[in-house]
Amino acid sequence: MMLLQWCTLEPSEKGGLAAIRFPSPVRVHRIRIFPSGAKPFAQSPDTVSRTEPPSFFLDLYFNAQTVAGRDRKERPKHSNALVPTSIAYPGGQKDFQVDMGTDYATCLMIVKGEFETVSMAIYGEVVPEATAAPSTYKPQPLHTVLPAPLPPVLDPGNARDPSQLARQLLKLIPEAPDLELVIRLIFCLKPSNHDWDLPDFPYLHPDLSNTEADFDLEKALRLTSRPVSDDVSPEVVARFAEKVAQCVNPRKDLNQAYSVAGILYNAASQHPSLAQKLLDEIDLEKVYDARTIDDETTLLRLLYAAANTDIARRLDAPWFRKLLSSITNEPNSERESRIAAKRLLDRLQGWSMLEDAFSNTQSDFIAAADMLKDVGMEEQSFGIWLESMVAHNDVVLSLAENPVLSVPLPRLLSHRPPNVHPSQDDFVAFVRAYIGVACVLAVYAWSDSLPDERCRARTLGILRLWQETDGYREIVNHLLLLRQMTFRLECMTDHDPPTQSGIDAETILVDLAKNPQALLRPNFVKCILNIGTCTSFITTEVRTSMREAAFVVDDGFGGAVDELLRSVERPPTFGGLRTLRVALAMVDRELDEDEESRVLDDFWEEAKCSLMTCLGNLLSPIVDEIRKQFSLSHFPPPRTSQDIMAQLFWTADDMLRMSRRLVPIHPLPSRMLRTLTTNVADIFACAEAADMRYSQSGQPSLAAQETRQSCIDLARALGRQPPVASGAKPGALIVLHGLLEHGLHSDGLDPTHHLLQVFCLIDFLLPSEDCSDSERALWVQDVVPKVLKELWAFCHALDTENKVHLIRRLSALDQGTVGVGEWLLLEEVKDVSRAVQGLQDPDQTGLNQRVAQNQISLFFRFFAEILQSSLAKWCIDSLAEAEEAPHLLASALHTMFDLQLAPPYLGDTLDRLAASYDIYDNELRWAMVVGLWRTLQAPDHSSSLLELRLASSVNILDTITPSYLNAVKTTAEVGALVLHLAQHVEHLDETVAQSLVSLLEWLSRTAASFPKMADLRTVASDQFGTFRDRLKDVLSGEWNARLDAACCLLTTGTVSAPLQAYSNLPQTVELSIDDIEELLRETILPPSTPPRRPLNADVLGLVTVSPAAALLRSPAVTGLTKTYLNNDFRQLRQSSARANTSRLPSMHVDVGVVALAA
Repeated sequence: MMLLQWCTLEPSEKGGLAAIRFPSPVRVHRIRIFPSGAKPFAQSPDTVSRTEPPSFFLDLYFNAQTVAGRDRKERPKHSNALVPTSIAYPGGQKDFQVDMGTDYATCLMIVKGEFETVSMAIYGEVVPEATAAPSTYKPQPLHTVLPAPLPPVLDPGNARDPSQLARQLLKLIPEAPDLELVIRLIFCLKPSNHDWDLPDFPYLHPDLSNTEADFDLEKALRLTSRPVSDDVSPEVVARFAEKVAQCVNPRKDLNQAYSVAGILYNAASQHPSLAQKLLDEIDLEKVYDARTIDDETTLLRLLYAAANTDIARRLDAPWFRKLLSSITNEPNSERESRIAAKRLLDRLQGWSMLEDAFSNTQSDFIAAADMLKDVGMEEQSFGIWLESMVAHNDVVLSLAENPVLSVPLPRLLSHRPPNVHPSQDDFVAFVRAYIGVACVLAVYAWSDSLPDERCRARTLGILRLWQETDGYREIVNHLLLLRQMTFRLECMTDHDPPTQSGIDAETILVDLAKNPQALLRPNFVKCILNIGTCTSFITTEVRTSMREAAFVVDDGFGGAVDELLRSVERPPTFGGLRTLRVALAMVDRELDEDEESRVLDDFWEEAKCSLMTCLGNLLSPIVDEIRKQFSLSHFPPPRTSQDIMAQLFWTADDMLRMSRRLVPIHPLPSRMLRTLTTNVADIFACAEAADMRYSQSGQPSLAAQETRQSCIDLARALGRQPPVASGAKPGALIVLHGLLEHGLHSDGLDPTHHLLQVFCLIDFLLPSEDCSDSERALWVQDVVPKVLKELWAFCHALDTENKVHLIRRLSALDQGTVGVGEWLLLEEVKDVSRAVQGLQDPDQTGLNQRVAQNQISLFFRFFAEILQSSLAKWCIDSLAEAEEAPHLLASALHTMFDLQLAPPYLGDTLDRLAASYDIYDNELRWAMVVGLWRTLQAPDHSSSLLELRLASSVNILDTITPSYLNAVKTTAEVGALVLHLAQHVEHLDETVAQSLVSLLEWLSRTAASFPKMADLRTVASDQFGTFRDRLKDVLSGEWNARLDAACCLLTTGTVSAPLQAYSNLPQTVELSIDDIEELLRETILPPSTPPRRPLNADVLGLVTVSPAAALLRSPAVTGLTKTYLNNDFRQLRQSSARANTSRLPSMHVDVGVVALAA
């Protein structure tokens, strides 16, 4: 990016226009406006900017020109089209981003507005002339952009005193009160409009000592409605509390209960000593019983008061909890009273969990965070709780005792449960950030009420920064939805000329409106609908989009149903997706607040279809749009902003979560279940791809992570669906079958990535090893045995590690009942046997041989890994119990040995099989021996390996029936081993020499019955003698004698046979695109015409005409071959019944007719 233009514009006298012409097409990226008196360039100190007035609106018009593409031969024609945009300049040095895309450039920029002068610098790039596309492509790494951390002063989550930032901001206001008083006046004890104009405001403290004349609970309620001074004497507070207690009538009364609740509510936000003294003096058990507390207003006041830690501790008594439980369980109580009682119970429990979380590393941090989420829903509770967190010394000290650690803030205020349970350090940082944000909001409200523009602009700028910061975003957005906050932001959206605080307020509102849960709040809906047209940041399109979403909420349940019945906009827009998500959120809220069956019935009445059907119809196009972003068949992929990409995933997530909720009560038919399964699999795969494509802190990545977990939850729920009718398939069978088939058909997605992601989903779907007996029986007896064909095809396509994992999961689930794992293992052996036998085919092409060799290498890698895992014993036993498996494996090994092939991992595989050789037959034992000898002839192996494999081979040889062995092949193998050791092994250990003596002794013993076993003519006598001398050098006397005795019976040759060179099979295979096309072409059968079948006599017997030759009577017939022209078909169909052949006419051009005589 470079400086394209520096200028100071003055508008023309007529129209207030100014223009900037560029010498060549440019692409503008940024416009920077400077205030009067600024010096924009350090290298040019004489350049001074002039901008008057200090703030104004500007309309910009760019002359749009199409950029010539690299492959376009003709230059694009010039266009007179003007593309408009507007900016609001609030003063100071400001940058304005311009997104012109890559398809357009401009040579002219027109500026219009009510300004006198404006100094601006225009940055961008010059668009070059069209050049030819490069012939080669050199990939380059993309630079990773990491978000900058917050400065320590703006990061209360990592500060010991999270309220310090708010206190510093409050000092920007002259003669500002303390933060504690600001919190009371803004959220709890709100002053009247008259109080704001009083000279002593905000220090309008009540006189608690005035309790002599006509003092009663009503007067106490009025006195406590104003903030008590923090320096009031303890004696005054004590006497006041005593007077209040004396006014409590032993006879329980509804009005008295209401007044006491009001006094506690007013005292909750005051100095801690006031509430403590009142609780000490008043016996609440004499005030409240099941009758006096069963009132919504009284319960709400107690609910607000319980946000104070001291009051919550006192109310958290068994007798009071019993009262609240009686209300929640009483069906005759008002619904609002039951809800308030339930919330009060939860709040009492939440305070105990919150305080426990500050000191207990194993506390329930999720439940404690739910308490903070509930407190932040209403101003009264929020203000009282915040006062406790900054003014109650015991709570402040309890939080301060935790160390300050720089940890990322967990997202605990989302309506979705977190995927990872936070640690205590994470939770403490979250609470500190919550307190810091809450205190800054109090300062913002105070500065807005005065108003003080300096402090208000500063606090709004900080809130806007937090709204763009991970961890803080959820906290800020949650607390900004308080009623007075949305009202204050709404009032700041109509500023002319523009101000920075107004722009920040509009930006905050736009970001708030991105969350559908925010639009469910009535006060925020009212705020959106009241936004006018004279805005600085909110454009007409954005305002219209926000209003559409707000209207859905304003129309109620019917409006949400109508929105869900509309087709998904293609291509999707941010506004359309947001409106859809708002409708989904409304239905979900109805399901929370009412009986699910009633909501589903109401939906059916409105939509004339079920909610699950509607969700299925909406999910499919959403999945299609997501797939397009990651499909290999769409190149280049459609350009979609990150906001829309995140909304696509979140929309899918909303639908998946609602489907997960409805599946247990609304079982799906098989067809819908299969469709939903494939959609879940595609979303799951694309979510993983998005997590890799986008930044981990970006919205698309966060949305993809949440959607991925929803896919897992829904897949498990679908797998638990029982059969919808007698004899129908269980959900687990339909889901597993669908996933196994869909995993092999990526439909444009990366096939390897798609396969692995579907496998991951199947892994989550399969029951755990500690599942119930009924669930295990269902899967083992009714699910897995019915998908064996699909299971084998899927397993065969997996990579080695995941294939081993799948077999382990299936064998652990089966526990030998059906033998699924054993069957898969046998199929693997059969498959490698066919591959080995195919190598003997002389007609097999070189390309097919390379593929077959790689298949063999993969099998031995798979076999080695499964023998090295916890499945080793299971694998060895399963191989022995299968009738044909040992024979197939042995024949495959012998064939490879005959072809002089050495697959990788052969030695590791045979080492583990040899440890249990006694359970196999002679054929496989002999294959093990030959294989062990062949591995010893590799160029690199240690002496310990030589010792181990020689000893194993000799032990196995002793157990093989001699009559089974072929003497010629046996002596040839022994001779090759001896020659290799003699020629290539320089040093032989004594143990290795002893094993070789044992081998030669075995030959001599076997030669007694089979004389040909003594024939070692492949080894020359001189070489054998030299090798024998080497053995004697390392052997003791006894072993030397045994060596001589064995060698006396062996016959050597005159010339040693040349050692065979073994070919090591490659572990990988590289195929070009042409190779892949050739392989695929082999599987496509050439087109052919189906053979013609003569008409059967029985067919002619059905014809009503006589004789059969009448079939040929037509004016157009010239023989036995009929050529149809023009409209002949129609003419023949309209002819007499003689032309009726009881069959449809052929669609071929030439039709041969064969007549058979009767």
